Amino acid sequence: MSERQNAFTIKTNRLSDEVYNKLAKAAKSRKLGDYISSLILRDLDDSSNGRKAIEDKKTYEMLEHIKNELADLKTLAKTTSFVGNDSFQKEEPSKVLQLKEGKVADLENISGSLDDDDLEEYNDF
Repeated sequence: MSERQNAFTIKTNRLSDEVYNKLAKAAKSRKLGDYISSLILRDLDDSSNGRKAIEDKKTYEMLEHIKNELADLKTLAKTTSFVGNDSFQKEEPSKVLQLKEGKVADLENISGSLDDDDLEEYNDF
């Protein structure tokens, strides 16, 4: 980071004693800049969390809209005999086959060979 000049002045006559003492303590320990920076970063993080909450609300609203539309489509399909009523029954999840321990491959009978031409591209190393 490039060197910065002092550019801010705080009017201490508008600060409560509690706030002034906290800032004075940070200034005496030469940590005032770090302290102010951490407060600003916290505020920025809080504002991004606020945006996330708004996005979550919008996502929830869209999900509810999709659910309502799907329910309407199912009702329409049932009433118009478009699809039999059986097709809307919940499907059972397919059962996952259990893998058993054992040999993955039989490596006793390996056949094949390497030609010198196959190894040429690796000779550069």
